[in-house]
Amino acid sequence: MTDTSTSTSHLRRQPSQDRSTQRFELILDTMAALVDEVGYGAITISLIAKRSSMSGPAVYRYFDDLQSISRALATRNLTRFLEKANANIAEGSGEWPDTLLEALDSLVEMYRTEPGFRGIRLGDGIDRNLIDPTETNRSVIARMLADRFVERYGDPQRDNFLNHVYTVVEIADSLIGRAFETDPHGDQFFIDECRRIVVSYLDEYVARVSSVA
Repeated sequence: MTDTSTSTSHLRRQPSQDRSTQRFELILDTMAALVDEVGYGAITISLIAKRSSMSGPAVYRYFDDLQSISRALATRNLTRFLEKANANIAEGSGEWPDTLLEALDSLVEMYRTEPGFRGIRLGDGIDRNLIDPTETNRSVIARMLADRFVERYGDPQRDNFLNHVYTVVEIADSLIGRAFETDPHGDQFFIDECRRIVVSYLDEYVARVSSVA
């Protein structure tokens, strides 16, 4: 599975001590809070420095510009989602639809509880290759889900299985994103429809594979 540790290739300085790590995380936390409060377009390095009680040079010690802070926050979002989804899937013990919905619930929970997530999300609008330069962010998520499915339910032994899981990720990203466009708690209609559609879509694939096995 792809390493989900936060990429630091875009950082000016990689935090190596506890105090540096705390400042680094404070910058990201401040950025996330401001995304919710004033919107991404209104954020500046000066505003981040003021809100975090740091100087501008202190922020620039770790980041080249606002884009690099955004990238680091998006990477943290993606990493936290992968960790949360993995944990929720590991705790479950049901059939594959339950596993799929546990991963989907992880995304909904991120939208509801993670500061700045609705604005930054999983980073596609900032950098499509946050964790792995050879895979898009959505591909990383799809591969994680496919790996968990194979571990728990066996290999469907079909070359296009990963493509079907990727399609599920695309559907979920679109519909769950729509659910939170205007409602911070999420429009339940779109959440429910997303749950129904992704299970129905993958169920049709599983049935088709089983019929020719």
